[in-house]
Amino acid sequence: MLAKELKQILLKMCEYGLGNLYILHPTKTHVYFGNISFNKCHLSIIDTSLLKGLQADLFTPAANEGLVGMICWSENKIWESLTFYGLDKCQLTPDFSNTRGSAIIAAQNQYGDSIINFEGSVYRGFQLLLEHSFLPAIIIYPVKSKYNETGLAVTDLRTVPLDIKLLIKLNLLQLMILIYPSLISINTLMVLLNLNLPVRRRTSRTV
Repeated sequence: MLAKELKQILLKMCEYGLGNLYILHPTKTHVYFGNISFNKCHLSIIDTSLLKGLQADLFTPAANEGLVGMICWSENKIWESLTFYGLDKCQLTPDFSNTRGSAIIAAQNQYGDSIINFEGSVYRGFQLLLEHSFLPAIIIYPVKSKYNETGLAVTDLRTVPLDIKLLIKLNLLQLMILIYPSLISINTLMVLLNLNLPVRRRTSRTV
């Protein structure tokens, strides 16, 4: 039942044009990082190969101290998109005692939106995260909201010990997705950013 609910959220992402948001999915043999695609009745993660060769254990923090919130489908909301909830709106018990926890609590924009108790559209939530130097990625990890909705966790990739040059590249890709949401082709984005990265979609994983 849970797997079915999570699959429905991924389908909703495609339905609302959010398939270009990045999903991190470490497995024993490969770390997938790419967009979700729905084609011929199959959901797949179209891998960018950016994290090729890295070990899955490296990404353990992503599902623990890296969590910054969740996305889900919510009924009767004024925004026509999926919902992003900050940690205070999730059924999680994060540790805010460290420096990173303090940064999450303090992060707020000029309009009074704060990351910790955010409740709004995925687009606005991710924009807020990027504005405060977080690097959001969706992971296929189930989370419940305080309203008992089932969703997918959102993590901060900066909690993963990655090379700084790679983090900068990932950050640029995320920014481009939000600024130019119609440019869903990873090939197009990499050419625009002049990144020395593989531009062919060689690997995918069915969800």
